[in-house]
Amino acid sequence: MSEKDYLNVDLNGKTIVFTGGTDGMGKVAVKKMAQMGAKIMLLGRDEEKALSVVAELNEIAQKKNTHYVPCDLASQESIREAVVVILDKCTKIDLLINCAGANFGRRVLNHKGHEMTWAVNHLAPFLLAQLLLDRLKESAPARIVNLSSATEKSGHIHFNDLQLSKRWSTFRSYTQAKLAMNMVTRKLSNELKGTGVTVNALNPGFIKTNLLRDIRGWEALVGIPYMFFCASKPEVGADRILRVALSKEYEGVSGKYVYEDAVRDPNPEALDEDIVDRVWEISKMQVGI
Repeated sequence: MSEKDYLNVDLNGKTIVFTGGTDGMGKVAVKKMAQMGAKIMLLGRDEEKALSVVAELNEIAQKKNTHYVPCDLASQESIREAVVVILDKCTKIDLLINCAGANFGRRVLNHKGHEMTWAVNHLAPFLLAQLLLDRLKESAPARIVNLSSATEKSGHIHFNDLQLSKRWSTFRSYTQAKLAMNMVTRKLSNELKGTGVTVNALNPGFIKTNLLRDIRGWEALVGIPYMFFCASKPEVGADRILRVALSKEYEGVSGKYVYEDAVRDPNPEALDEDIVDRVWEISKMQVGI
């Protein structure tokens, strides 16, 4: 295969569950997958926005291949309701892509008392994957791609204050959540050995997104201009998503942290089995598994 052949894969008959596909690099990625013929289950909280994307993708594909699934990733109940819809409509799932992410300008808790950055960026993709695992295994070979971040390198799991009630910041909460995502990606890979399902974490690079729209203070003063002038176009991130999701290069590859275009070691904490196991068990407890 040539270097970019994964951009022309025939996805007719393939089903993709996708979060974060209503704007930015996620929207670029699902557009390309729609052109390739995929059936797409598009999860989103904003119904009007999601239905607009669904209509656009179905026009591109010239058939009703993309479906909106209401889902608020801050709510575990909403995630479980979305999974019921997905399992009812999809006899097979070939790809789960957890692209959605969020930053917050202040410390907020969801209705279960979980810090919102942790809930949306870590617990939500963790729970979604767990609830869809059986269908993914039945559909093997299948892949899970979790969107991580280069900032995970600065992260630390604050076991004594996981909800960051004593010292919260946008950066501190986000890096902890993305580090946790990398940890459970590695752990899940071990759990999936021999099933034909792979799971990898991807840092797509510094991409122009709406991720910083809610931040405040010095983080906004520094982050927003830096994003505007230095970030790559969404197409760059979309291309990297498609590569990990579809290329033969990542066939059978699992438990890796893909940093833009190459596999790298994540934060050392993500390589510490004791810490990883502890985060795994805490995550299972917090989502009720």
